[in-house]
Amino acid sequence: MRGPKVIVVGGGTMGSATAWALAARGAEVTVLERFSHVHEYGSHSGYTRIIRESYHEGAGYVPLVRRADALWQALGERAGEALLVRTGMVEFGPESDPDYRDAIAACVSAEVEHELMDAATARRRFPIAVPEGWTACFTPSGGYLRVGPCLEALKREAMSLGAGWRTGVRVREVALGERPRVLLDDGALLPADHVVVTAGAYLPGLLPGFMPGQLKVLRRVLAWTRPEPGEVDRLAAMPVWASFGPGGFVYGFPYGHEGVTGFKVACHVPPPEVGAAEAGVDPERVDRAIHPADLAPLDAFLAEYLPAGRGEFVHAAVCLYTCTPSTDFAIDHVPGDRRVWVAGGFSGHGFKFAPAIGELVAEAVVTGEAPEALRAFARARHAG
Repeated sequence: MRGPKVIVVGGGTMGSATAWALAARGAEVTVLERFSHVHEYGSHSGYTRIIRESYHEGAGYVPLVRRADALWQALGERAGEALLVRTGMVEFGPESDPDYRDAIAACVSAEVEHELMDAATARRRFPIAVPEGWTACFTPSGGYLRVGPCLEALKREAMSLGAGWRTGVRVREVALGERPRVLLDDGALLPADHVVVTAGAYLPGLLPGFMPGQLKVLRRVLAWTRPEPGEVDRLAAMPVWASFGPGGFVYGFPYGHEGVTGFKVACHVPPPEVGAAEAGVDPERVDRAIHPADLAPLDAFLAEYLPAGRGEFVHAAVCLYTCTPSTDFAIDHVPGDRRVWVAGGFSGHGFKFAPAIGELVAEAVVTGEAPEALRAFARARHAG
């Protein structure tokens, strides 16, 4: 028996995962992607993404990340390559920082294996100049995901289950009525039983009525340095890492060769005085050039806290975050129509969850009801 016909608008991270999960449930899936399958115009550029259980955004995310972790590993085994690289994670900061306290609290409440250490111990173990009075928290479960291989594995498996993929196709409108329809830029009108919109930074423009005035697209820069040769071995042996401090929430990866040879560093959340004045950007017109002002804060951070990682910037890329006011995800049907579901507002921390989110969205589409794990991300919760 043929499953429901579902069009997925946006074939990036969440679109690929949702198509994969829907195809596994027997749905007739077509993915429409404006760009190529893996590209640098949305939210998955940068080659690697951290996966972590020390979740300062809330301990409620931990069961979801654990499910995603298991799914990524299983998908990698079937694909015949490692999608998740387990390095451990070290986070450091002053105990007065509320986000750092929340990361430790999440470890405690969700029983995440972790080790707290003082600054001197952290400096001995890692090439990080942790200031006196700060502490560090190490979680063995942390690591990173390989973006390109992850997305390719999801697509291959989805297509093996019957999903269709169309790239270079721009959606102009999702039309409601007796039956949902998707209007393409070339005038074609495609009917479906259900539509899932996973358009990332392009979501506010495509469905302005989903969360009007509540989604803001932010520009973020990821950069890679070329450290001194004598520092490479120490940097390559590092876990993934993050800092909570005056420079904001800054994070990075071990020295490696994933996409770019170098030491990757980025700022996830700028200091409050910078973030308060930060304006949203239009993804159609965002500045994708890299400027000295983009790199100067990263160099200053490395000079103070991770001098071994300093060096010439050899590459940088722009990534787009689509943020809700709370930075929690926004996953729900469009107002008044359960045939059209939206997964968006991932606020720069969604990639790691993709296969688990895909499973939950697929369940919502097939049953018409949000599973319990999605209810925290409903529109009404954000409105409240």
